[in-house]
Amino acid sequence: MTAGGPDEADTCRDHVRPALARAGWVDEQIHEQYPVQAELPGGRRPPEGQRKRRADYVLELEPGLPLMVVEAKRLWALPGDGIQQAVRYARRLGAPLALSTNGRGWVLYDAATGVQHEVDDVPTPEEAWDLLVSARELGELAQQYLRSPFNRQHLNADGSVKELRYYQRRAIHEVLLAIVRGERRVLLVMATGSGKTFTALQLVWKLWSHRRRVQAARDERNYRVLYLADRDVLVTDPMRKNFQRVFGDAVVRVSSRNTRHSPDVYFATYQGLTTASPDSDVSADTAESRELLTNYPPDFFDLVIVDECHRGSARADSEWRGILEHFDSAVQLGLTATPVDRNGAHTYEYFGNPVYTYSLREGIEDGFLAPYTIRRVVFDVDAEGFDVPEGLRDIHGREIPGGTYGTRDYERRLRLPDRTSAMARRIVEVLGDSRDRAVVFCVDKEHALTMTEALRNLRPDRTREDPEWAVRIMSVEREKDRLLEQFTDPERDVPQIAVTSSLLSTGVDIEDLRYVILARPVGSMPEFKQIIGRGTRLYPDKGKTEFEIVDFVGATELFRDPSFDGPPLRSPSTECVSPSGEVRPEPDGGEERSGDDGQGPAPVIGVAEPEPEYAAGGSSETGRGDGNGGGPPRDTFELRGISVTLTSEGFWVHDVTTGGPRLVRYVDWARQRVLETFDEPETLLRAWSDPRSRADVVSFLGANRIDPVRLTDELERAGDGRVDTIDRLLHLAWGLPVLTCAERARRARSQHREELDALPERAREILGLLLDRYAEAGVDEIAAPSVVQVPPLSAVGSPAEIAGHFGGARQWHRARETLQAWLYSA
Repeated sequence: MTAGGPDEADTCRDHVRPALARAGWVDEQIHEQYPVQAELPGGRRPPEGQRKRRADYVLELEPGLPLMVVEAKRLWALPGDGIQQAVRYARRLGAPLALSTNGRGWVLYDAATGVQHEVDDVPTPEEAWDLLVSARELGELAQQYLRSPFNRQHLNADGSVKELRYYQRRAIHEVLLAIVRGERRVLLVMATGSGKTFTALQLVWKLWSHRRRVQAARDERNYRVLYLADRDVLVTDPMRKNFQRVFGDAVVRVSSRNTRHSPDVYFATYQGLTTASPDSDVSADTAESRELLTNYPPDFFDLVIVDECHRGSARADSEWRGILEHFDSAVQLGLTATPVDRNGAHTYEYFGNPVYTYSLREGIEDGFLAPYTIRRVVFDVDAEGFDVPEGLRDIHGREIPGGTYGTRDYERRLRLPDRTSAMARRIVEVLGDSRDRAVVFCVDKEHALTMTEALRNLRPDRTREDPEWAVRIMSVEREKDRLLEQFTDPERDVPQIAVTSSLLSTGVDIEDLRYVILARPVGSMPEFKQIIGRGTRLYPDKGKTEFEIVDFVGATELFRDPSFDGPPLRSPSTECVSPSGEVRPEPDGGEERSGDDGQGPAPVIGVAEPEPEYAAGGSSETGRGDGNGGGPPRDTFELRGISVTLTSEGFWVHDVTTGGPRLVRYVDWARQRVLETFDEPETLLRAWSDPRSRADVVSFLGANRIDPVRLTDELERAGDGRVDTIDRLLHLAWGLPVLTCAERARRARSQHREELDALPERAREILGLLLDRYAEAGVDEIAAPSVVQVPPLSAVGSPAEIAGHFGGARQWHRARETLQAWLYSA
């Protein structure tokens, strides 16, 4: 109870719990302070209206089957004051009932009827279930599916059970109800990083375990599932990391060497089913290539899961569509984050409207996906174009057609290695000395090779340590599988940077990815969503609570497109996937995307989905081509020795209110981060003065990508002299005067003159040298143990001799810590 009378906790304890017990709800069905939304990562604060992220009570009939949300208010509040909040939570959870109370009165909302009215007491579990059964017209099978338990064998790294999130449970239930209704093609749309694979695992478990329970009485065979994708990594990862943990030996990878019919869960690529012949030139529609597919009768599988269903078989004329047609009697579930509706490829046309959708915006708002910031970097050759006069020849002596070249031309028509080097230089500056992972998307294999070389040359220290700290991962690389496996392993630090064209744009989980770097235009909305989705996974074990998009080409303008987080886009190109797994764009004659003024194409021109061959507006993994079906490659010219200058750099943050990016001043964004973590300047100053806690502050700056050097540039402090990082932060957050390191050193000498004079002469001289060194180079220099090995202290004597002037190593260490405390008390 508070000074103002009984509070919500009193209402819950004195009125709600007794009422629930009277209605027949038992403890196992009552979940108090139920997390409807996760706490926002990185200490971010949600919008004012979303501060409360837990429901007072969620009532479940069975684990994972919510029926009612209860919100409690103070005794003096109106009974219905919490109904809007309860309804919002109930809608998220898929619960049919929402209840609000002040302990004396009750207001109930029924989602099936849309009616809100006062009631005398809490509905019983049977009444709530009967309402759901009636509203959804649930038959016996549907009721059995919903009430059957989820699997509890899949464990996290710490040994705890991996729990389903609310939207994953809802997705599973909606798919189950669609299957019961007799729908043979079902679409599930979930944002990248939201756990489609784990959702699919639990769905299969429900269907498989239900069949196991009833098959003896009905004389039915086991429930069989085919998990289908167009890339090996999209098959091996789900199989090893999810399904084998639960189903064990009941899981098998389909291949010409393994055609067993005894397992229950089968994993295969399109290529694995359609190309029994090792010859990649064998067409998928020949008898030889169909041999493996026909090893499985049309009615062999009960469920076919099509991962990344916007690719591969999405086209009506795809040679892989025959696989789905062969297993037409099975329920076919399409999984994707990016459904497409384009000439020749219609996700909705084949699978129908999604039974459930969970968007990137919802995932970020809920705290389950990482928010993004955007660093838009513009060079002069992109902002103004590059003028080529008539008669200019490239490095090979070929005459370059005159005219003005722009972003869409670079690395396709005109290669500018100096521009690529400028990109690499900025990438190295942004990453600094961190080991944060980054993916760089380039135009083609040549561009990726130039970028990788530039990155390595800019950090010879890292390259000497391990040449594979920056690698090219593309289909042409013989060791791409090994490099990809190492890059996606969060326990490894190398490779740190992967340079690619499109190999990593779809379906590859890189949990600790901090930077998505766009060095090529992206015009295909599905591919843009997939690329951005590489960074949306949270990885708190490494402090990853958000990620940064570094955009050199203006591709992030697509965030402003209403279709970014909405319905599929009719894109300007389509794709086809060859039997060997290569994905090629094809011009389809569609309309170009228009700019804001409606006067022609926007400056960001289409790069189709992952593709090996160049087509107009496309990128390349395997080389150059003109997109006309194998004709001679278009001429690509190369110029070296041109000046490339950074002209501007903008900073955008994800706005949780609108769901889109919002332009901010970098200093304003950094100020907000500091103020969210440190409540007053004294707290920050105390943390900085102690070398041990200073390391935590440095980690905070790194995790939040707060660059002290950039702050100095943007704060535009007048005057000369080195400024300590702490003074930049104090000025940034609280407007305190900026002291130089020299000023702090003078104040420390003045304020602690008596302590210095009390020391032996040689010790006093050494501390004076440390203060001089701090004034010149900052605190990192004097805090490092190696300070005694470099001038000016190295001239005083050996480390042992220096420590001896203070009475020993321990006293010398304590003297350095004391000196640092003096500096920050000054």
